[in-house]
Amino acid sequence: MNFFYKLRNYEVIDFIELGLRLWLGYILIVNSRIGVTVPLESLGMSDDMLAIFQTLWKTNFIMHAAKLVELIGGICLVLNFKVPLILIALVPVVFNIYGIHIFLFNKPIGQGLLMFLTCLFLLFRHKEIYRPLIQSK
Repeated sequence: MNFFYKLRNYEVIDFIELGLRLWLGYILIVNSRIGVTVPLESLGMSDDMLAIFQTLWKTNFIMHAAKLVELIGGICLVLNFKVPLILIALVPVVFNIYGIHIFLFNKPIGQGLLMFLTCLFLLFRHKEIYRPLIQSK
């Protein structure tokens, strides 16, 4: 009985946030393997796109850092650990993922857009935490 009493204290938007946070975390964890354990060649990219991604991997920093942020961010979202802090690191990465979907995959509407909108929604849900950062004194 106590479990159902606790559930009544939540609103529908809280469950929507939970679902979106878990979905985004899962997607980030799964996608963090691309280029690490999943070969780029197996993704069916065009030769131009493959060359771009291989060049980014050859820098030994850019893609490594992005994949690390994806993995850590995804784990933190799934575990609900320091979500407002993690979102600050994830938004630029997800924005770049969306840009790749737009300009390289020619898919402005799809998973990249959903990921970006989910980040914006989660940022909005934590707006009170960010308010002191953007207010001038």
